[in-house]
Amino acid sequence: MITIATATTNDINAILKIVEDARTLITKQGFKQWTKESNYPNYDTFMADINNNSLYVAKENDEVVGFMALCFGEDPSYAKIEGKWLNKEASYSTIHRLAIKANYYNKGIAKALINYAFTLSKKHCQYIRIDTHKNNLIMNSLAQKMGFHYCGKIYILDDKIDPERNAYERMI
Repeated sequence: MITIATATTNDINAILKIVEDARTLITKQGFKQWTKESNYPNYDTFMADINNNSLYVAKENDEVVGFMALCFGEDPSYAKIEGKWLNKEASYSTIHRLAIKANYYNKGIAKALINYAFTLSKKHCQYIRIDTHKNNLIMNSLAQKMGFHYCGKIYILDDKIDPERNAYERMI
């Protein structure tokens, strides 16, 4: 049975191993996101998420099998969009840094994390957003299957290697 909880410092090593799984998958898909060259995401990124209580882990039998960050409030990278948000003025949360352990791919872990984000977000805002690289076919497909609407392109302010992302939004 999968459980989801707020991440702690005890989860950090498992999270970093999952990042390596994600980098392998991304490399196989042939695009640059979460590269070693960008050093993102890294230990400091996840420690900041843990300290902000914004990182969540999915566990099976106490083993971390996936994670995501759920952030509330405005994201500076989302201020400019080549396209149009469903509701530019409404409050929103944002799913960032979603990844699953390799031997748990296609087992519904990402869907469970996103559904958990919907539940948490409903208490605080009207919309939820997510972004991904245009060539990340898996994540683009998952966003659409989970009811997100493609809104346009955004550019991640801190990504100097390949900042363009497809941006999605969903009313919750």
